[in-house]
This record gives sequence, C-alpha cells and structure tokens, in this order.
Amino acid sequence: MLLTIRDQLKGWVAVLVFGILIIPFAFWGVNYYFDQAGGVTAVEVNGEEITLAAYQRAYQNIRQQWQSMSDGPVLEESTPLLKKQAIDSLVQVELFKQTGRKIGLRVSDQEVWQTVQEISAFNDGNGFSPLLFEAAANQAGMTPAGFTAQIKQDMSAEQLRDALLETDFVMQSEADAFSGLKNQTRDISYVVLSSNELKETIEVTDEQVNSYYEEAGRYMEPEKVKIAYLVLSLAKVAEEVYLEEGEPEVYFNENRQNYEVEETRKVKQIMLKLPEEPSQAALDEMRAKAEELHGLIKAGREFEEVAVENTGGYADSIEFSEFGFLAKGVLEPEADEVAFTLNEGEISEPVQSRDGFHIIGVDEIKGDTVTFASVRDEVEQDLRESKGSEQLYELTDRLATLTYENPGTLEVASEELALEIQQSDFVSREAPGVGIIAEPAVISTAFSEETLLQENNSDVIELDNDRYIVLRVLERRPTQKKPLESVRDEIITQIKYEQASAQMKERGELILEKLNDGQSKETLASEFSLDWKEVEGVARDDENTNRAVLRVAFKAGLPAEGKPGFGGTPLGTGDYAVVIVHSVTKANRETTEKEELDAIHSQLLQTASGATWTEFTKDLQTTADVEIYDEAF
Repeated sequence: MLLTIRDQLKGWVAVLVFGILIIPFAFWGVNYYFDQAGGVTAVEVNGEEITLAAYQRAYQNIRQQWQSMSDGPVLEESTPLLKKQAIDSLVQVELFKQTGRKIGLRVSDQEVWQTVQEISAFNDGNGFSPLLFEAAANQAGMTPAGFTAQIKQDMSAEQLRDALLETDFVMQSEADAFSGLKNQTRDISYVVLSSNELKETIEVTDEQVNSYYEEAGRYMEPEKVKIAYLVLSLAKVAEEVYLEEGEPEVYFNENRQNYEVEETRKVKQIMLKLPEEPSQAALDEMRAKAEELHGLIKAGREFEEVAVENTGGYADSIEFSEFGFLAKGVLEPEADEVAFTLNEGEISEPVQSRDGFHIIGVDEIKGDTVTFASVRDEVEQDLRESKGSEQLYELTDRLATLTYENPGTLEVASEELALEIQQSDFVSREAPGVGIIAEPAVISTAFSEETLLQENNSDVIELDNDRYIVLRVLERRPTQKKPLESVRDEIITQIKYEQASAQMKERGELILEKLNDGQSKETLASEFSLDWKEVEGVARDDENTNRAVLRVAFKAGLPAEGKPGFGGTPLGTGDYAVVIVHSVTKANRETTEKEELDAIHSQLLQTASGATWTEFTKDLQTTADVEIYDEAF
C-alpha cells in the first residue's frame, strides 16, 4: 500500500492530502503524537490520577500476554475485554498503593532486588543472570525498569495481603470437625445393575432409527471450506538475502551493544527516607543529615558503619542497602541514573528522589565484550532479517496490490512474487486443521462474507513472527446432515444405551423402594439375582471402589435406629448402582496424625484467607471513587 500511495500521490492530489494531514498537527501539535499521552488523565481513583500513557502500557502488556497464551493475534471481539482488564488492573493496583500508604507499608529497593535474585528463572547456574532477567522482561513486553517496577507492585500487594491475612484464624475445633468428616469411614453393601445383557436383547427398528436421525440438530456436518493461500514470511525472505564480503562485521560493529552482555554494577547505598508529604523544614533537615553522612563516607568510613552509628534520632529513617550486581533500571530513576554514571570505587553526592536522599557507591563493574567470530552466525542471521524486513514490507505491499487487483485468482501474485499456491483440506470453524490454517485470524477470514460469499481474495492477514497470508475459498460445503448410513450404527448403539439405561434406573429405583419398605438385601438378591459386594471401613478416596458409588455412600443419610441408609445413582455406562450404608465410623482426633491435622488447619486457613482477600478487594472497589474519562480513549 505504501508504494501505491507513493506512486499515485502526485501533483494537486498530493497537495490536498498533505493539506488535510497538516490540520491535526496545527491544532494539537506534533508533540501530542510522541509524548505517549503522558499528560492526559484516563482514570481517577479517589482523587489520584492514572495517565493515558499508563493505561496504554497496561493494555499493551495484557494484549501481548494474551497473544503469548493464545499463540495468535488478538481478535477484534476480544479488544473490549482486554481494555476493561487493563483499566481494572490499574484501578486495583492504585487502590493497593493507597491502602498500603495509609497503614504505613513499604517495599524497599533492596527487598525487591533480593527477591529478583532469588527467582530461579533468572539464574543460569552461576547465580543471577541479567540476560535472563532482560529476556523475561522482553517476553512480558516491558523494559527491565518496568519489569522491576511490576515486581515491586506485586510485592507491595503481597505485603498488604499478608498484613490483612494475619488477622485470619481457624479454631482447632473446626479443623478437628473437618478432619472427622474427611476421615470418616462407612460399612456399605452395593450392587451394580449391569445393562450389558439387556442391550443385547433390545431390537431397534428402522422406524426408530429414522425418527432418531430426523430429530433437529442431530448428526449435523458443520460448514466446511477448502482454501488456497499464499504465505509471505520474513524467515523465507531472509534465506534469500545475499551478504557482501565484510558486511556482517560492519553490522556487528554498528550494533555491538546487541551482542554484549549487559553491564551490571555492584551497588550499595544509604537512603534517608522522607515522610509522605515532607515540609520544607523536613527536607532541609534530611538534606543536611545526608551531607553529614556523605562527609563521613568520603573521609573513609564504611557505608554500613556510618548508617548504624549515626542514626541519632533518625533510626526509622536511615536505611543501608547492599544490592550486589544490578542491571540498569532496577533502582529508582534518580538513583539509577547516578549509579550508572559513577566509576568503579566512586561515591555519589546525596541524590534526592521521591522517597528520600540516596548516597550511592559502586564497588565493581561487570560487562563482558564479545568478538565477532564468537557470534558470527547470529550476526549474519540478524543482518539477513534486517535487510529482509525492508524487502518484506515492499513485497507485502505488492502482494496486497496484486491480490486486490486480481480478486478472482492467486495465480498472478504467485507468478510475480514466486510464491507457491498452497491448498488445505476441508476445514471447519470447529476443526480448523493444523499449522497456519489453524490460526484464528485465518479461519475467521476464510468464513467471512467477502471470501466465502463474494468469492474474492482476502485482504493480507498479518500473523505473528512477520508472516503474512492471502487466501481464497476454492470450495464450500454448507452445513448439512451426515448421510444416514454413515451414522446408522451409532444411532442404534445410542438407542440401545438410552433404553437400557432407563430400564436399569427403573429397576434400581424399585429395589430402593423395597429396601425402604423393610425388605432385606438377601431377599432382594434372590428376587432380582443380585450379587451384593460388602465393603467395611471404606473411605471417601478409596481407589478400589467406583467413584459414583462412593459419592452415593457418603451422601446417603446416617443409619438411624438400626435402619441402614440407602441411595442409588445411574452410571455413565448405562448401569445403575444401589448402595446400602450399614454404619458410620467417625475419625478419632487421637488417632489422626498431627501432620494431617496441621495440614487440614492450614488448608482451612488458606480457604478462609482467600475469601477474606476477595471480599477485601471487592470492598475496596465498591467504596472507591473511580472516574473513567471515556473521552481520553
């Protein structure tokens, strides 16, 4: 499309188009398009503003996570849901922040960094790996700084959750009662009325088969299509890119930072924390204290020693942190910028951030360089993809033009662009095939009005990993009934199953009625040729007894006045089970292992805590004053 626009926008047409484009720039200013809407308020929570830029970042993160989980593009109908999730998550995080501030909770940078270093996904066997950390951030669609901030938010929410849930408790008597129910055993008799022999005796007529077949909605063949398609991909284009001698080495030198291990620094700091809204006097006092401590460190004293010995009346305000090797973007922005401008062994002047004053020292700097020879294959592949991407956009534009100008065939585009026309088998919405044909965007396009009914080529469909596809429908099979002969055996089997199941249920209910009337199981065994199974002390999780039988046994009423409890249930096979409960034995607390009681107590507490946290978050949202500025979107 871009090439078409470039070729056709000439003379007075070009003047007119560019005149139209100038209008929004004149009214709103060029910067509006590049400031990421940082000054626009999208949502307000209890008077605190959430910017449109923050919403856009949250939405993009959720969108990328959706794409990663679904392994495909986000469908248009899913967009409103993702937008709502982005807004809800921002509101929830802001409510957690506000609540945390109210009750005095705070997560320090050192706590965040220690947590990051302890996450196994960021360790390569030799300890924390900045490369793995950055890769995880990229996969989440974030910068390392944004990823760290997200971890800090999660830790803050967890801290708030822990503070709230410490008030939850479960009484020992509740755990004992639950243990008694969980470990209860029952002495039962049961019989399974088998439908197998009955199925063999049931005769199914043609009239029954035809009637069953004709019922609406049964045995339908879904709408299917066979499609032809062209695929254009960066991987294919890159394979054919020719590299000049020496070109990869030049590319490596120009992009060396992409192949070097990210620089990390061993950092320590003293932080003098400020109150929530400090007065000017408090600022001046804390700045003076910071300069005093800085002077002691410059005179040769150790950071930790200075922090411990010079707190005076500042015991709650002075914090020493030793981070180990940090990647850029982990500390607060002001402190981070200074930490990565210091040389090894240098100490910064006091640096003010939103939270306080920082005195920063850098003990060691790491950053391995790599040689061209060691990464030659990677560089060549990157260069091919870089050059190929330029060709890809031109080829995609040409593909769109050729398939649009020749809507009834893919042959023209295939010949000019040297792309193979591929064909699928018949596919349906419910069974979309495999590979690229299984992509949701491909299936939705194949069954769209333009391609299905108007029989035109589709628009270019952009998939992930720089892949593009154009398709057309070669043949369509509308929704129709499967031929009767192809499903006759299936229908006969189903009719026999349903009839046998109904008869077994009727027989089982008759046996239960006679048991309730006082007839013994021995009498009924003789009358109905029953083979009762006797099980003593059966537990809820007994592996040797049918699960449906166990459910009935533990739902049946407790035996009373010498009369057993009774119950019955149909089984998925068409059989029917009749269950007699003779006696119930409650678990004795003295015979239950302490570890099991502790586990039950923990399980109940966890369930109670989950309910408490859910109610707490709902209450926060219900009582919050949230205003969403729709016009900002």
